[in-house]
Amino acid sequence: MDQPGLSEREHGSALNGLRRVNWWSRSSAILWPSIQKLSHTVEQRPLRILDIASGGGDVALNLAQRAQRAGIAVEVDGCDISPYAVKHASDLAARMQLEQVQFYERDILQEPVDRQYDVVMCSLFLHHLDEAQSVQLFNIMSKTTRHLVLVNDLRRSRVGYWLAWAGCRLLTRSPIVHTDGPLSVAGAFTMEEAADLARQGGLSGFQMSRHWPQRWLLEWSRT
Repeated sequence: MDQPGLSEREHGSALNGLRRVNWWSRSSAILWPSIQKLSHTVEQRPLRILDIASGGGDVALNLAQRAQRAGIAVEVDGCDISPYAVKHASDLAARMQLEQVQFYERDILQEPVDRQYDVVMCSLFLHHLDEAQSVQLFNIMSKTTRHLVLVNDLRRSRVGYWLAWAGCRLLTRSPIVHTDGPLSVAGAFTMEEAADLARQGGLSGFQMSRHWPQRWLLEWSRT
C-alpha cells in the first residue's frame, strides 16, 4: 500500500480489506482490556487516546464504540502519513456518527505530536519500520503518553505467514492485501527482537503477551 501511483480505488479496496482482516483477528479486542483497566485508575475525562498510523481508522473507531458501550468518555485521535487514509477514516467516522474520533495527517517520525495523551498506541505499524525507526517510534510514544503505551503487531513465524496468506485471500479480493499480508509477517519482528528495540527506545518494565492469531501486545505504563 506504500507504493507510489496507487489509485484511490485500489487504496480504498485495500483499506476495506484490512478492516475485515482486523475484525477477524480481533485487533481492537487485543487493545481494549488495557484501556478499560486504565479508565478505572485515572480520574480525568475524557480519556485521550492517540492511534499512530491509524490507516483506515477501523481500530480507533472500534475502540471508541467499545468505550461508548462501557460508558467511558474518550477522545480518540488517529494520525497517518497518507492523506487518502485520513480522508477514508474521517468519512467512516462520519458514517458511524462517532464525533469523538478525529483523524489528521502526520508523519510521526518526522513531526512528533505537540500534545500529551493518556494512551498512545499503534496497531500493525511496527513491522513497516526498520530497527532504527522502531527505536525512534518507541521513544516518541513514551514521551507522548501520560500513562500507557500499547503496541500490537504481528509475530514473525511460519504459522503466521501461512495464516496471513490464507486469511487475506479469504477475507478480501484486494490483490494489494494478498501481497502485503504475507510479506508483513515475513518482515515482522519476533517478540524477543521487539522487546530489545523497546528497551533501546527507553522503555523498561513493560509486559508482552501473545494473542491469536500470531500477534503480540507490548504494554508499558508510566506508573
